[in-house]
Amino acid sequence: MRLPIKTMLRAWRAVTIVAVFVAASGMLETAGRPVFVAIGEIALNLAAVRSEAEKLREKVTGALFRAQVHSVA
Repeated sequence: MRLPIKTMLRAWRAVTIVAVFVAASGMLETAGRPVFVAIGEIALNLAAVRSEAEKLREKVTGALFRAQVHSVA
């Protein structure tokens, strides 16, 4: 039974991700940083970046709206 190429690529991608995670967790453990702490810090950093991006998006949208109001008036 032959597997379709898409299935093989998905399986290869999953194996690669697991291997990277295992290797990274081993390196973090030897550096004295538990995996969950490192993942928590990454999640907090991503949340902060997303929050800043949303604030910037709102600021730009507000400026564009005010510019449209001034051009109509």
